Amino acid sequence: MARSETARPPTVELDPVVGRPGVHGARSAFRAAGQLRTFESFKSANFRWYFVSMLGVFGAMNSQMIARGVLIYDLTGSFAALGTIALANAVPGLALSLHGGVIADRLPKKQIQQVGNALNALNTMSIVALLMAGVMRWEYMIVNAAIQGVIQALMMPARQSMLPDIVYPRQVMNAVALNNAGMNLSRLMVPAGIGVLMEVADYYWAFIAITGFYLFSTVTLFRVPSRPIEIPPEERTEAQTRAYASAGHGAPRAKSGAGFGDLIEGVKYIGRDQTIRVILVVNFLMVLFSMPYMQMLPGFVKDVLDGGPGLQGLLTSVTGVGSLASALVIASLPSRRRGMIFIVGSLVLGVALIAFSWSTSVAITLPVMLFIGVGQSVRMALSNVLVQAYTEDQYRGRVMSIYMMEMSLVQVGVFGVGVAAEVIGIQWALGLCSAALVALSLATIALVPRMRNLD
Repeated sequence: MARSETARPPTVELDPVVGRPGVHGARSAFRAAGQLRTFESFKSANFRWYFVSMLGVFGAMNSQMIARGVLIYDLTGSFAALGTIALANAVPGLALSLHGGVIADRLPKKQIQQVGNALNALNTMSIVALLMAGVMRWEYMIVNAAIQGVIQALMMPARQSMLPDIVYPRQVMNAVALNNAGMNLSRLMVPAGIGVLMEVADYYWAFIAITGFYLFSTVTLFRVPSRPIEIPPEERTEAQTRAYASAGHGAPRAKSGAGFGDLIEGVKYIGRDQTIRVILVVNFLMVLFSMPYMQMLPGFVKDVLDGGPGLQGLLTSVTGVGSLASALVIASLPSRRRGMIFIVGSLVLGVALIAFSWSTSVAITLPVMLFIGVGQSVRMALSNVLVQAYTEDQYRGRVMSIYMMEMSLVQVGVFGVGVAAEVIGIQWALGLCSAALVALSLATIALVPRMRNLD
């Protein structure tokens, strides 16, 4: 059933779920942090272990953002090549993300992630082998990116939709924000280290580190239960109450199997729920104009700022400072005016990206990266929160697969920006994208009341 424009997720103020105890020492630190509202989800041992596991994934992602881009640009010196890698990574997502959503709704999300992380580790080790053998070519990286795209398309919907299985509904915003804070903590610490490593050692050491991050995440995820927590009646949303009633005794179980009918049912749900549809469309457009700078950064640093992997890592880490601060603020906010905050965050990101695209000085670019981090964190955290909060449980995996498919579509746009950069220059290409993001944010405030009024 479609939600009305004024629909909002219910909030009930009760004691949060407390899972089984974690490791002594880390447990006491997390529980002390949990005394603050900002760190409320850390009271759950299940979430604590999930958070630790995601630190491994985020370490791999942030390392790869530096290592793969630097390697490709060193091999080719072409922005179009950077865009081609993004395209190769995107195509499998367009073809398989919906199937990944069905898998997430039908199979244990933890095991899906563990298998995916292990396969990503093997895929990364193939780069290590090619580099050590001295036979690396950029065409091999296209194949590697495509393989990773297949893995991510089938795994990411499970990762994105798992948090509501381990925390109460009213804690989802806090958990998503803290998870985003973990990603930004990794962005603050890891890229600079990877950049320095690539400056002083052979490139394959960076990819060995990426493999280690994936394996760390795979192992630590064993401590997270495979089945969703049972939610007390007082904490359930209306949809969850109906699901528990229809399941009889105990928590509702997902149906086994995955077929074409499940895909169609998920698409129909999005089609009839106007709120979800608006969130997905607006977020897609925001990401379309904001993401290209990340993929083009290796060439921008080398050609415009006259730097190398170390400078790129430093700039990425500086964005982590702003992102981490804003993520902790979001974790402390009540569930009100989230739609407007999301739009304002995108507006801040657009303005900062305009300044970034036309800066030729490291001294100017460094503080600008702080504001890019703030805007990026707000957009990422609240887009995820809004989709999770307004989606019914039985469709969450499939809706998140559409959410992830949008990321693949955006990568196609990155390819276009890479080609445009070869023709008009990287500063003009990124500057035009940034201006479009500012215009889109202002238009959303003025013309899309359903989005700006979301709680």
